[in-house]
Amino acid sequence: MLHLRPQFVAAAPIRGRFSAALVVALCLAASPAAASGEHSSAQNPRFGFAAGGNLHNLTPPELERYLDGAQAAHAGWIRFDVNWNVIQYRGRDSYNWDPFDRVVRGITSRGMHVLAGILYTPPWARAPGAPSASPPTDLTEYATFARTVVQRYARMGVHAYEIWNEPNIPAFWSPQPDPKRYAQLLQLAYAAVKSADPSAKVLSGGLSPHGSYGQIDAGGMNPLTFLERMYAAGAARSFDALGWHPFNFPYGLGFAKWSAWSQMTRTSPSARSILRAHGDGGKKIWATEFGFPTGSTSRDVSEAKQAQLLKRAFGDLVRRSWAGPAFVYSYRDTGTNQLSVEQNFGVVHYDYSPKPAYKAFQAAAATSR
Repeated sequence: MLHLRPQFVAAAPIRGRFSAALVVALCLAASPAAASGEHSSAQNPRFGFAAGGNLHNLTPPELERYLDGAQAAHAGWIRFDVNWNVIQYRGRDSYNWDPFDRVVRGITSRGMHVLAGILYTPPWARAPGAPSASPPTDLTEYATFARTVVQRYARMGVHAYEIWNEPNIPAFWSPQPDPKRYAQLLQLAYAAVKSADPSAKVLSGGLSPHGSYGQIDAGGMNPLTFLERMYAAGAARSFDALGWHPFNFPYGLGFAKWSAWSQMTRTSPSARSILRAHGDGGKKIWATEFGFPTGSTSRDVSEAKQAQLLKRAFGDLVRRSWAGPAFVYSYRDTGTNQLSVEQNFGVVHYDYSPKPAYKAFQAAAATSR
């Protein structure tokens, strides 16, 4: 599912209607962590938050408040973008690690794990005029960067990496999805990651919902179809777990052939059946993004419904032996515009005040292992 992922350089201003100073004040005054009075170290390894692409832009006080709230919810994971386009924007021999180092240290110091998504191509590595969501012209450049990331962050406690994001839609694989070329990228990256950290977990890029099996159009390729074509291109030995984005808002979790939630295991074929057909039945499916927005459009749900759906989703997933960690998109709303679906996925509001879904997440993570 397409979510806007800010890609600003570290000096860029924070987006939104509030000034940075006001945001910091709001953070200090109203946060779930402060309201709950707890900073638990009992983090649940099955529960996490998908943060998107803006954590490295947060001021230190904002980042502290954000991570304190996630920790208090008993989240065991934070998924965030290690943005190649930002880190090496100025050239092959230039690196801007500091804002990303701060995020990694903040997460691991709270007893949470990092799922590092490696994506976005800097200008020097992509075709002239192509967006950062394009793959590099030379796929080995990505593999080289991935190895460098792992060499740096393994010693800081990071041992899980997601190779790209939603490569089955043009918003993240421009101009059009290409499962064969993505499989080549995955193969190169897998070898690079394992060479630097043999114990690391390598996930295929989380696949976006896109209609029913077989659907291919200008908007992308159905994730089941994309997965089959990845296998046909030789991807079988190049990922340890399958990334999947089972969004189905504003609908519930009932069966539908076009539902990415149903396509994990209940459709024919399903992600599970495709894995089994290729001898990969032991590989888990990590729901690296899913959630329900709470704005005021026809695609949104009420805050009470969001809490109910998240509770049901986690209750379902924790019972499944094939399910890996599940990541709610997202912890915090990215804005205050109720007419923007993208701004209202959080379990807390933009001012950090909790929605009912925050307590639902916290309670589920505290009791489900």
